[in-house]
Amino acid sequence: MMKKLLAGTLASVIVLGTALNVSAAEDASTQGKNTFVDGATDLNFWTFQELHVGFWTTMADVWNEQNPDRAINLTVTSGESQPMHSKLLIACQSGSGAPDLADVEIGYYGSFLKDGYLLPINEAVEPYKDDIVFSRVSMYGDTEGNYYGVDFHLGETVTYYNMDIMNEAGVDPAEIVTWDDYAEAGRKVLEATGKPMFAVETNDLFLPQAMLLEKGGQYVDEEGNPNLATQEHADVINFIRGLLDEGVCEIAPGGGVHKEEWYGHLNSGGVASLTMPLWYMGRFTDYCSDLKGKIAIYPIPVWNEGDVRAVLQGGTGTSVIKGTEHEQLAKDFLAFAKLSKEGCTYEWDVLGFDPIRTELWDDPAITENKDNKFLSYFTTNPFDVLKANGTDIIAPNIAGAYSAVYGSLVSTTYANAFEISADQDAMELLQSEQDSIIY
Repeated sequence: MMKKLLAGTLASVIVLGTALNVSAAEDASTQGKNTFVDGATDLNFWTFQELHVGFWTTMADVWNEQNPDRAINLTVTSGESQPMHSKLLIACQSGSGAPDLADVEIGYYGSFLKDGYLLPINEAVEPYKDDIVFSRVSMYGDTEGNYYGVDFHLGETVTYYNMDIMNEAGVDPAEIVTWDDYAEAGRKVLEATGKPMFAVETNDLFLPQAMLLEKGGQYVDEEGNPNLATQEHADVINFIRGLLDEGVCEIAPGGGVHKEEWYGHLNSGGVASLTMPLWYMGRFTDYCSDLKGKIAIYPIPVWNEGDVRAVLQGGTGTSVIKGTEHEQLAKDFLAFAKLSKEGCTYEWDVLGFDPIRTELWDDPAITENKDNKFLSYFTTNPFDVLKANGTDIIAPNIAGAYSAVYGSLVSTTYANAFEISADQDAMELLQSEQDSIIY
């Protein structure tokens, strides 16, 4: 009972605080519209990523060309992530003011799913099922077999290597298969160059989550309850801690790999490698111009040779919001935009997202396009990794308490594990973190 009272009090504080931020976010938001069609159905879309605005307005125009009898006039509103998600949650709770569709970032998704604010889209995605990696739909689902969201990308995690550093150390990334191989290579890099092999975040979760997923672990259990205090999780933390002690690993400058301090460090050759999803390619092209022609992409290491080397991370589940007056139209447009060949091609060509639609992996117009800024930047071809790993892919469970667990992981858990309380027993630390989560 006390836990429920605390949760209710906290929720009230959060709603009050975020509500105060919403009006400011509205003033800063940007809008986009597709080409107006007289007599078309008006749909409203919310996103937290300004880069997504052009995708949605473009796909609305393509939809109208192919479906003139079901044309739409789409208004896309973009705002900062936390205020937008807060505003969306408040609108869903009140039953007033919500858009027809919205991008929901994976860390927030569980909150909307568990409270029933999203509509199932099974029938709309069914025609595309055989053409895509379905994990990127099914992960936005429930235990009843319903699916509620579609992602922008596969989000397959890879390791990016600075080949200037690797060559100086005499290390070939192609020979790195296991995490033990990776650690040994890191020792050679450190000895030869004085530079760490990799960095770990204290305000995000990508590296430890990838390692945990490879061990078969999840942050929430099958019932959606917090599941931090497991031996698999403790083993991951202890492995990283050991390499921090050796100097093979470092704490990422700024605490994460989406920080200005980190981009400068990475661009200057301050670290030999980085494990992140393929969508991180855009960070290299946008923030690390000095590394063009120096970065190679390889599959991530695994714990044991022969393990699955494909892990999905990050993501945005685009969903139809309960209460829309145009349910079927919104569902069909969503599925078309995200899963059609036209939509997936745009996502790769413009946004640099590894396609969910597998036929593109073997399309020379896509995979051998010399004018593509991502293919011209890296020394290896990311599609080689996708084809080598195939569609046997591990995805995170984002159901139930995942949003609350995510909040703990990126605010306290990994900061404590790797920096603040790095001497505390890993299992004791994880149990303490798990016990503190309110959901």
